[in-house]
Amino acid sequence: MQRGLHATLVLVLVLAQPPGTSPGTMSCSPVRLNGILGESVVLPHNAAPGFKRITWFPPNRLHDASGTAVPLAVIMPRRPGELPHISVPDQRYRGKVRLFDQNYSLEVSALTMQDAGKYGLTENRVGIDIYDCSYLLNLYARLPEPEISTRLTREVDGTCNVTFTCHAGEPDPHTTYTWAHPGGGAVVTPGKSLFMQHQPGDEDSPVTCTATNPVSNSSATASPKAACEGATLAPSLSYCRAKGLILLGVLAVLVPGILAVHMLTRRKPRHAHHEESTSGRGPR
Repeated sequence: MQRGLHATLVLVLVLAQPPGTSPGTMSCSPVRLNGILGESVVLPHNAAPGFKRITWFPPNRLHDASGTAVPLAVIMPRRPGELPHISVPDQRYRGKVRLFDQNYSLEVSALTMQDAGKYGLTENRVGIDIYDCSYLLNLYARLPEPEISTRLTREVDGTCNVTFTCHAGEPDPHTTYTWAHPGGGAVVTPGKSLFMQHQPGDEDSPVTCTATNPVSNSSATASPKAACEGATLAPSLSYCRAKGLILLGVLAVLVPGILAVHMLTRRKPRHAHHEESTSGRGPR
């Protein structure tokens, strides 16, 4: 009876292991992290008491002459009360990594786009042979204060058409833009550009553009009143085009007529002179 219960317990433990692992291996759920270019990020880890060794692997792994992957860092414990020993075999990370606090997390500093990707951790433990974990690091730039460009046109009735366009740093598909009235007002519209109209005498209705990405946000405010009343506006393109088309149409009608009249007036004197010459000769 006891022998059968023991066999059942062993079978349950084997079936409980994650796919692709052995009874002596444990794996964590993948950890997703966002980092800021030029700054630091912490890859979190809580080492088990009495661990034997912790090995970190970088996203773009190098291999030695034998084909073995070169670790980013290797952490070895020392005697109680002493700090663990950390070595950094990967030369690309020397001076960029250090242990964070006392939980054996790894801090990577001076981040560049080459630091983005999937990191790996292998911890050799007492009692459980191996503990594996992976970290997916995405990197983004901290957004600067947006710049708002202005494009103005004016209708015949004096209405000022203003289009504000918001830019924050380099173009990035992960950066989104929204427009809202200051003071926590509702969002006017999403997108980089906002079209507004302002007439002389209208009260000001400033708007704020907020740029957001996964690691930061930044805002700037624009005023349609200041934009419209503080600049000399050119007529709108459609109005100029309409006047041009009308002028071209008038010229197209007048010019042929003027040329025809001019040619007729030049021909009449010559024709009359020819008739006088003919009649003056007569029979002799």
